Amino acid sequence: MPNKFKYFFVFSAVFLSSLLLVATAEAATLAAQLSGRILLQVESRGEAWYVNPNDYKRYFLGKPDDAFSLMRTLSLGISETEFAAWSNGAPTWARGRLYIRPQSHGEAYYVDLNRRWHYLGRPLDAWLLFRSQGLGITNTDLAKIPLALNTSVTTNLTPSDYASSLSWIYKLQNFKLVLPLKTSLYYSYTVATKNFYYTGDVEPANAREQFYAIFFNKKSGDTAVKDLVAYGRSEAIANSWTKDQTAEFLISLVQYIAYDNAKLNQNPLQPNYPYETLYKNKGICSDKTFLTIAILRDLGYGAAILDFPALNHSAAGISCPLSDSVNNSGYCYVETTNYFPVGVIPQAISGGQAITSGDSLSGLFDSSHLSKMEIYQKTSGLSYNGVAATKNIVANLEADKLWIETQKTSMLQKNSLLSNQQSTLSAQQTQLAAYSASGDISAYNNLVGLYNTGVNQYNADLEVYRGELAIYNSRVNQYNEGLKSFYQK
Repeated sequence: MPNKFKYFFVFSAVFLSSLLLVATAEAATLAAQLSGRILLQVESRGEAWYVNPNDYKRYFLGKPDDAFSLMRTLSLGISETEFAAWSNGAPTWARGRLYIRPQSHGEAYYVDLNRRWHYLGRPLDAWLLFRSQGLGITNTDLAKIPLALNTSVTTNLTPSDYASSLSWIYKLQNFKLVLPLKTSLYYSYTVATKNFYYTGDVEPANAREQFYAIFFNKKSGDTAVKDLVAYGRSEAIANSWTKDQTAEFLISLVQYIAYDNAKLNQNPLQPNYPYETLYKNKGICSDKTFLTIAILRDLGYGAAILDFPALNHSAAGISCPLSDSVNNSGYCYVETTNYFPVGVIPQAISGGQAITSGDSLSGLFDSSHLSKMEIYQKTSGLSYNGVAATKNIVANLEADKLWIETQKTSMLQKNSLLSNQQSTLSAQQTQLAAYSASGDISAYNNLVGLYNTGVNQYNADLEVYRGELAIYNSRVNQYNEGLKSFYQK
């Protein structure tokens, strides 16, 4: 957020960058056709690539040790029963896949396009096998196949390059991306201007707009955002995600970037460019907000910066139906400092970060506690339509919670009644034993009928209770799993 001086402004902001190739229908088709193949980059230095049938991405094979390690990492486990059954030829659908025998000694194999098994022994043997199986491909066609950014790729970087490791969660699945960045490009951003200057004592009406615009100017060679978006689209193809889910996936990536608490002590509070945020793999609200907006714009969505001056907080806005938007702005709220579903407004901001109030679900779409909102850098584009579904999820969770709280009271009452019945029966059982021991048959016979009736009633009530308890526990599990999924905890 801005720190004002007499003749210039220093605001905080940052934004994102990355590496990959745009995935198109043509690319997806080519990747599927070459699934399981070893490709040789004939127009370069003959670099070898493996097209993984599991995600239709190409993996750089590098040096023998790199290739050997990668191939074992990508291998699927196979039982000894299946291996024996397939020894004379793997099934057609298994062609081009890698397998490992965990029940034996961990031997790894490659199934060629003729369904034959090839043992991956030493790194050099495996590397020579892969090259012998290689199919030449042009740089143009190779570029159409989505690139899997993995640790093997970093072995091909020059000493001036840097690998930023990004880890995040989406749909309760863990994702990791090792992103190659240029140290020289990072340093060029660190010394670039981060101030907006104006002359005179009167602040220009659009000063904040002009300041924020500075950080959307990319330097030559910075393809980070474009590449991240391409990576997101390739994952979307592999997972059959919608455009909105692709946006959620990349928003989640930003949300899991570490919050830079130490930066809050800077005076003045200098903003970072997007490339800096990726390089450092940390940032404050403005840094991560700019990163998110850059991604959304490249995805084709309308986006805007949502500022809350009273809280010294920034969030991203994504175009959405007016009925779902924050303050009828046409933009849905996107928190970037912690994970929140798109459209959900944090219940509190502490130390610059958004936090949740335990399992409270109230007010998740109410922005009144955020005070005045200012909107900057508006752009138009695709509209995000997932908030209605998120509101429905919250409504169902609230219904589950209310039912559980109401039913809990009833279950406690029934449990108490059963305990009382059990105590009465235990006392009667003790008395019956005493009557039997003393030979008081008349008293015994008078009580045993009452005792048996009580036992029958207790067993019937217990059966009903157990059925209701099973339903109760199922609903509790449903609520807990729903809450876990909602907050990705």
